[in-house]
Amino acid sequence: MTIEEQQIFIDKIKETILPIAIYLDDDSIKKIIKDVEDTNENLPKGFANMLYEQIIIMKYNRLG
Repeated sequence: MTIEEQQIFIDKIKETILPIAIYLDDDSIKKIIKDVEDTNENLPKGFANMLYEQIIIMKYNRLG
């Protein structure tokens, strides 16, 4: 991923996922991501873990 692509990815998380994720506990976030990963074969291996880490980092940086 280029730096520009990474920034777009982070911006999309902030716009779409983070407003909901701040109200969920970490286990709920992980379960939702796991369910999506299980139903979508096109996601690259490790994507769910990377997405979860990014969401948690942004969530606690925003709340902190």
